[in-house]
Amino acid sequence: MADSPAPKKTEWLVILPDQEGGLERRLKVRQQHLSELPNGVDEDFWLFGGAFLESPPVEGETPKMKGSVMLAQAESKEALLKRLKEDVYTTGEVWDWDKVTVYPFKSALRKAL
Repeated sequence: MADSPAPKKTEWLVILPDQEGGLERRLKVRQQHLSELPNGVDEDFWLFGGAFLESPPVEGETPKMKGSVMLAQAESKEALLKRLKEDVYTTGEVWDWDKVTVYPFKSALRKAL
């Protein structure tokens, strides 16, 4: 019996604003969040991601992060959201789920860091 093909994955652009006053909670769990990211990269879940800021970063100062933006790859929007709801930024009450937006996305260009 032949193996069935892997489910087709869609790219998803996700914008996750932080809750009001979430910076302190974000900083408290940030190391855990960052340490767990390589797992998703290895699984081809995370394609890019990072924090969006209140103002440009200043050398030597903690950036004033206001939320996250990412491009992820998943079989469905439901699978994407399930995974994001397990992230420490969700369980640590950083992201404001009432303001999260998710869009199907088609990359035209990506540049590696």
